[in-house]
Amino acid sequence: MNIAKNSFTLLAASLLFATARWTYGADPAAAAAHGNKGHELAQAAKYDEAIVEYTKAIELNPVDVRLYVDRGLVYRTAGKLPEAMADFTKAIELGPKSDLGYFERGRTELGQNQFDPALVDLTKAIELNPNNMVAYERRGLVYHNLRKWDEAIADYTVAITKDPTNVMALRKRADTYYSMNQFAKAVPDLEAAQKLKPDDPDIAQNLQHVRAKMTTPRPVVQASAPPPTPVPSEPMDPRLKIGIGAGALLVLIIIILFIAKRKNRAD
Repeated sequence: MNIAKNSFTLLAASLLFATARWTYGADPAAAAAHGNKGHELAQAAKYDEAIVEYTKAIELNPVDVRLYVDRGLVYRTAGKLPEAMADFTKAIELGPKSDLGYFERGRTELGQNQFDPALVDLTKAIELNPNNMVAYERRGLVYHNLRKWDEAIADYTVAITKDPTNVMALRKRADTYYSMNQFAKAVPDLEAAQKLKPDDPDIAQNLQHVRAKMTTPRPVVQASAPPPTPVPSEPMDPRLKIGIGAGALLVLIIIILFIAKRKNRAD
């Protein structure tokens, strides 16, 4: 997962919302000025300077949930994950009924492969804001990594139903179908994603790979050969049996006569 790239994309959208709030909200003017400056610096990828401005804004308005979330976004984009987690956690403490802190903390945990806590936070974010389709998409990815295929499919389907142009959800649902060896179900999702992004080489490559899987014949398992049937022994000829018996009797008579003869000599 390319968390830095994804974080920057969401960072831009989130900070634009924050700018509007500072402009029209009831926050102190000084905090708004520092917040807007932090937004401008973050957009210019000057993360350290942006963090300084957000910190000044927080000092002037320490109860604004959005300030902590936005500074956390900049921390995360800059690769300072412990600081980002601390800001998202503070946002949750200040605004437990807002999905923002839970959502961003869950995304950060997901980016660190901390799937169990990510599942808890993203589920809470969805509970607080069922219209957050990105939360469904990210939770679907958590379920995928936990190998809970049906739950992943369900979350991706919610996101796709709400927005059929969600390329990421289409690709991730296809990935999950692939993991389930349901190649025929993966193809329509990849085809839909390719129509939306025809120049994406990864989608084209994945689609080609899945189609190849569908056409590759499964190896034929040869049945093991049955064990050889034991050959029954031929029955003994009755005449041979009589001959053997007569020979044995003759030997016995000779032995008896020999013993008797020796006994007579001894007497």
